[in-house]
Amino acid sequence: MLSSVKSFVIAFAAAILIFGLIGYFIAPQIRSLADNFLTPQGDTVSEPEQFEIPEVPDPKQGIVQTPAAFPQDTSFTLLLVGSDYQPGVFSDYRISVENSTDMEVLASHQRHYKADVVMVVRYNAETGIVMFSAIPVNLTVTAGGISMKLGEVLEKKNITYFTEMVAGIIGMPINYYICCRISLFDEIITRLGGIKYNVPVDMYYVDEEERIVTPGASRDPIPLVIDGEQIYDENGDPVMIPAGKPFTINLKKGVQILNGEKATWVLRYASYANGFTGRRDTQTGFFRDFFDQFANELNHSKLSGIISLINTSDAGSTNMTASDFEELASTFMHYSEYEKTNVNFPCTIAGFGSDERVTFSRNTAYAAYEKYKTQ
Repeated sequence: MLSSVKSFVIAFAAAILIFGLIGYFIAPQIRSLADNFLTPQGDTVSEPEQFEIPEVPDPKQGIVQTPAAFPQDTSFTLLLVGSDYQPGVFSDYRISVENSTDMEVLASHQRHYKADVVMVVRYNAETGIVMFSAIPVNLTVTAGGISMKLGEVLEKKNITYFTEMVAGIIGMPINYYICCRISLFDEIITRLGGIKYNVPVDMYYVDEEERIVTPGASRDPIPLVIDGEQIYDENGDPVMIPAGKPFTINLKKGVQILNGEKATWVLRYASYANGFTGRRDTQTGFFRDFFDQFANELNHSKLSGIISLINTSDAGSTNMTASDFEELASTFMHYSEYEKTNVNFPCTIAGFGSDERVTFSRNTAYAAYEKYKTQ
């Protein structure tokens, strides 16, 4: 019995060895014959390499490039500045810093003027987005080593310095600026035939210190006389009535066509219960409506004329020439096709009214505007 089992094991092991050797030496030859039979001689067939085409990163921004939404357009950033400077109404403005030192200016007790509206408009042809962002005029900044409000920088320096400062605040280059005094902005809206706007709240405000004087009338105070008798105060000084009538804003809430004067009222009104936030939303809404109504081919010639007006007016300034506007005209006129968005300037607000103080973190501001920059 053991002899038969032993013989079976030896025979089984020998069979495995023999068939293993046959498989090792003969199988490759059989596979080669089969390959030659299925594939014509002289042709080499290789399996194609499988891979996905990667998106090309932008080395400047470290982000993925995508096709431009409006490849025929030019991306640009425009700074709109409204100044409350009214030399035709008031004669007691402070002396110019161009002819004096900062300390001489600060020592003067004359009337101040400032930037009252600061709006950044960004056309991004790569993303197909138009961005609007109101920058707080009460933002605390440092100019020439002196801490002040952003709106005051326009008086103490100039529009070029002011533009560069705003660019540094938002971390975005500004290509063009347009700066208008109240009188010029009034004329611009009037030339355009008025603007349709939904006034968000009833606006009523009276400023006894800011007097409106009719053309040709004296801007000097008038003595107060009652029944033919000059009135004096407790110090024995004559009581004087400021010339002209007090500046007054009086607008009702609702949709209406604003003329030039009323449009300036909307932008200048600041008596909101929520302070800068309310003013920011109103100013942003106004300029969005302005672009909605006028940034189209029908108003091409009117807008071109306005750029020429600003370039030749003493009440405004811009670094955008007529030829610059024509180069950007097609981009301007595509406004309706772009997506629109508002960016609220990231800041911290303390106080209220004339005591309102606004501070910000530069890194936080940069992050808020990063996605809207030129690629």
